[in-house]
Amino acid sequence: MVTIRQVARQAGVSIGTVSRVLNNKPGVSEQTRQYVLTVAQELSYSPPKNLSPLIAKVTQLSLLVRPLEEGLMSNPFYADVFHGVEKVCREQHINLSFSSLDIVGERLHSLPPLVKDRYNHGLILLGALPEEVVDAVITFFKLPLVLVDNGFPHRAIDTVVIDNFLGMHLAVELLHSKGHTHIALISGPDHSSINERRQGYEAALRRHNLKPVVVTPPHLEHEDGERGIIELLQQAPETTAILCSNDMQAIGALRKLQQLGFQVPDDFSLIGFDDINLVEFTSPPITTIRVDREALGQTAAQLLLEKIENPGRSPLKIILGVELINRASVCNPRPERFAKQRFTG
Repeated sequence: MVTIRQVARQAGVSIGTVSRVLNNKPGVSEQTRQYVLTVAQELSYSPPKNLSPLIAKVTQLSLLVRPLEEGLMSNPFYADVFHGVEKVCREQHINLSFSSLDIVGERLHSLPPLVKDRYNHGLILLGALPEEVVDAVITFFKLPLVLVDNGFPHRAIDTVVIDNFLGMHLAVELLHSKGHTHIALISGPDHSSINERRQGYEAALRRHNLKPVVVTPPHLEHEDGERGIIELLQQAPETTAILCSNDMQAIGALRKLQQLGFQVPDDFSLIGFDDINLVEFTSPPITTIRVDREALGQTAAQLLLEKIENPGRSPLKIILGVELINRASVCNPRPERFAKQRFTG
């Protein structure tokens, strides 16, 4: 028997779109509606006689995030992911609730109020949540869930991530093409995405027989970018190009370099990661790796709805591509002189 999932795959649309078409609901263009109906007819699809598609019964999804000092909507990365989830929910007339998790150390300290909401049908867990916290959420909620920007290689859980490895590879290749051979990385906390970025950096350097230079501040904020610059100037003054694990670090790195009297990119080329809005307006605008953050959220919501409809299917890992955005913070290496000679502390 042909399923709604097969119709969606053949038509190249989400299961929710197929459900809206088959149930004559709004939110679908007429062109898409006719195309989906044609595909369903070609596949000889017939809906269950006594059961409407399960997806049509979903009324609420919830998004849970790690603790954020600035709040979800103020975070330039996660706010866009949320909007992607919200867009899918709005199109399919599904309520969306969200809450930050109360985490102490690596453990879940208390559950958010939405745990008592019996109308909740699924969860999206966003960000660098420890495995113990994910396990606790699974135990307490007992609902289908999807991890976003997080993952555990040994766990069978639906995940949506970005190609962190490729992103750093693209950044190193750009710098190498400009003639840089002393390329350093400001890394970050022990999180799957950050670890993959470091691995991509190191693999790309090995490809060119170059030596990795890595400093590891504890977080991914602009203060960590500043701290990383101080460490690099002390440990590897021959560095001519600096990669950062995210754009907030890159903004801090840029500020610290300029405070110390260096010019970007004349003295140091600089590359960030994520392409948040701020880096387009720094001086100079920062070269970075673009991540489609809204697509992360949309993909996660669609994957969760598929899981709700087909709870027995095998877990999926979806990796979204990235793009190098070359702005004004990269140029050829500076003439042979050492940063340490100009570094005063």
